[in-house]
Amino acid sequence: MLDDVGVRVSDVESASVTIGRKGGDRLVITVLGRMHVEAADFWDGNWLFSPVDIVVGGFTAQVPAGLRADELLSFREQLSKAYAEFGGVARLKSMERWLGLTVTVEKSGRVEIEGEAIDGHGSGNQLCFEIDGLDQSDLPAIVGELSSIEAQFPVLGMP
Repeated sequence: MLDDVGVRVSDVESASVTIGRKGGDRLVITVLGRMHVEAADFWDGNWLFSPVDIVVGGFTAQVPAGLRADELLSFREQLSKAYAEFGGVARLKSMERWLGLTVTVEKSGRVEIEGEAIDGHGSGNQLCFEIDGLDQSDLPAIVGELSSIEAQFPVLGMP
């Protein structure tokens, strides 16, 4: 299957995760497919077409990111641990610097999210942002959506 710019993507439905409030400040990662559909190895097979939409305050950004399945898996594991332990930090740091997120879960249940995104591969304009208004009760939905992404786009191979 080809996407709207003629790039081949896998024949799997897209999956997404929303971090924030659907009607408020949020970040949405949508996984459209694997970049290297025929690859089954760890290094090439785990690249995902994963554009990121960000709505924070008066800013709206669309980032044509390429994240990795292993990066999303690690982020989900860290979020799950922070939720289970009633506190902790989860980080998503993309290899090519498209997106960086730090989610801090405080013992009080408050969740702080700080992020940065760039609009070009490896360099470009940078948006630094915060997403407020979440608490620990919001984490199961985020973890669930990340798990759905993993189910559709599992990590391939070993490093």
